[in-house]
Amino acid sequence: MDINHSKLKISFFSILAILLFVSCQQTLPELTQSNYSVIFDYKDEESLPTSRLSVFVESSSDVRRYAHIQVSSKESDLTWNIDEISRITSNGIQWAGNTNLVVPENQVIPQGIYEVIYFNADDKSDKEYIDVSYDPKIYSLNYKELIEYMKNKPSVSEIIIYDAEGKVLYYGNKLSEFSNVRGIWNAYSNAVTYQDILCLPGRYTICILPEKKVQLEEIQ
Repeated sequence: MDINHSKLKISFFSILAILLFVSCQQTLPELTQSNYSVIFDYKDEESLPTSRLSVFVESSSDVRRYAHIQVSSKESDLTWNIDEISRITSNGIQWAGNTNLVVPENQVIPQGIYEVIYFNADDKSDKEYIDVSYDPKIYSLNYKELIEYMKNKPSVSEIIIYDAEGKVLYYGNKLSEFSNVRGIWNAYSNAVTYQDILCLPGRYTICILPEKKVQLEEIQ
């Protein structure tokens, strides 16, 4: 009986060790690819834009386990430590990142290589690298100048439509029916404001234009 009991104990602890090892392995972040966008926000038609960097990675491990992200520019001394993580699941693909990485006032977003490290709650990590590139000329363009600039670029037009509470009613390609206010209202009678968006190929540069109202007098 003693021998069998010892064997049972050995077997139990062996299985426990295997389970713990597998569990630890499963908690490792597993990043498969990364993506970025440099976003220029226009608050009105006169002001120059503000900018922010958006960084996301696709993950084959559960993005709910991610607790912290560190993004570092290898071309400068800028580092972002991020605890507020946006998690997105679409068509079975998981993404995690942040859309609001801003630089100090009077600085521009550095171009070049960035190191992006994702940490689980137990500090296990995985890293990816992104190569940020964009035209810094956009910093000096107001709304009208940007429109002219984009005429010579293979840009894609998108639109965001909001209700009175700021809830997004639609976000996607600017379809022909959204070319005027009446078309927006016909599709979404509770639409109150909208923003046009101009994206360069690959969505590496995104320009979000000033918010406009869905004016009732324009519909009638």
